[in-house]
Amino acid sequence: MNILSIDTTTKEASVSILGNGNIVTNSISNEVTHSEKLLPLIDTTLKENNLKLENIDMYACINGPGSFTGIRIGLSTLKAFGFIDNKKIFSMSSLDLMSYVAYKKSKYYNEGKDCIIISLIDARNDRVYYTVNSLSKDGEKININNIVKNSNSNITELFSSLSKNYSNVIFCGDLINKYCDDISKNYSDAFFTEFYPTTSDLINAYFNISNPNDYLYDTYTLDANYVRESQAERMLNNE
Repeated sequence: MNILSIDTTTKEASVSILGNGNIVTNSISNEVTHSEKLLPLIDTTLKENNLKLENIDMYACINGPGSFTGIRIGLSTLKAFGFIDNKKIFSMSSLDLMSYVAYKKSKYYNEGKDCIIISLIDARNDRVYYTVNSLSKDGEKININNIVKNSNSNITELFSSLSKNYSNVIFCGDLINKYCDDISKNYSDAFFTEFYPTTSDLINAYFNISNPNDYLYDTYTLDANYVRESQAERMLNNE
């Protein structure tokens, strides 16, 4: 199967293509130019894998949370592709994908144990986007069961809302080191790792989660995962 995977939710736009058994990845690090550079980036990555868009069997994207404009650029592109050729789009939130990656890299995965993974992304002003998932192995596949769906909170409020009864806890995300003291104070036995998921991680997840069909969409059903209203919407609602 040939898969085109994109992510435009952060300052770095990334494209990965699985084709002919190989994954080729390219990226650019300028959020302002995502709308101008995404299509050329896709074209370059296709050529490096000796493929054309018509050779792609399925699309994939991270649907947020993150940059409002960036999310729209990526989703609009794949929605247009899917409308033309009627191909499916595999899409996960960055938070769920982060949980998957953290579990697969953890000792709990190697030991076949369940664990709780709390994924955090910087929402600025000491707020975080977060989700809480329970992950487990089902044979060679990974189950992702949602406990707290994508939300946003002040970091202090987050820790006060989390269950103290969680065991085998992993915190992961792109700002974990910023809150390592808070994490250690609230969960002394927790592991934490700082990273952000990639477009190649998304391709890997499609083949390794137990329910990939639950994450399949088309042009009409794929939607953005903003978690939080835009600044303009928040200002309007406060008036």
